[in-house]
Amino acid sequence: MPINSSSNLPEDLGITDEMMACPLPRIPFVSPDNIPNDLEKELNPLYEWSLKMWGTVPRFLQLLANAPPTMEAWMLLDQKLRTNRLKTDPDYIRHMELCIVKTALLTECNN
Repeated sequence: MPINSSSNLPEDLGITDEMMACPLPRIPFVSPDNIPNDLEKELNPLYEWSLKMWGTVPRFLQLLANAPPTMEAWMLLDQKLRTNRLKTDPDYIRHMELCIVKTALLTECNN
């Protein structure tokens, strides 16, 4: 199966360079390096939790960080539904990630 060198995805998926482009988001990200003073107290523990769980702070969490309670709720839900299942059912995680990627590709959502 030929692989597109710019996206590293199989060519038969039909993913174009335009689909893989990363446009500027409508809502700004709260970067771990640039946390506003009024959000530091709430976000620092959440960012540390993300670093512990994933080794990074994903962009979708940086987006949710505009509303720290939303970010915390997402992380709790994510931990119960996904992280805890990594240990018991790795195939479930693979299928779920494929659904996430396919949906993002169909909706051209690259952030």
